Amino acid sequence: MKKRRTQRAITADEQIARYAYVLGNVPASVADKAYAAALSRLSQAQREAIVGQLNAELPDASKVAASVDPGAFALRMRDLLVRNALVRIPDAAVVAAAFVASPPVAAYFTTGAGSVTMDQQPPWIHQLAGHETAPVDGGRTHHRPGVPGFLGLDHDNAGDSREW
Repeated sequence: MKKRRTQRAITADEQIARYAYVLGNVPASVADKAYAAALSRLSQAQREAIVGQLNAELPDASKVAASVDPGAFALRMRDLLVRNALVRIPDAAVVAAAFVASPPVAAYFTTGAGSVTMDQQPPWIHQLAGHETAPVDGGRTHHRPGVPGFLGLDHDNAGDSREW
């Protein structure tokens, strides 16, 4: 029987790091949908606060087209200057958490191209996508010493890989 890990609170810095990881690993089309989904999950007051905080971080030229509409927000987030400002606002962790947990991101890692790379993803991505994680075996071809590997006993690679 597997022991379940106790859930611990994720810090704001961890939430932003997860956001950065996902943003760097999903295509732009998924990111656009995730931004829209993230903002739509938030209340109107939270949306307005986030847009206001973004405007306070940005130079005057970038404040044009500030909207609480999820689609407009997603388009605005294509600008790297705006993304940079997003991680500096007080509510950055709120947006980051909503982005990472959004249905488009989960779908990308569940059934999309990201599902192909699940073995290389961190455990929290596995949880997001609903995959069971398996422990890494350290490169051994089997898990018990003295049990032949995938080749016959008369081969150089047979037996316990720790003896190679």
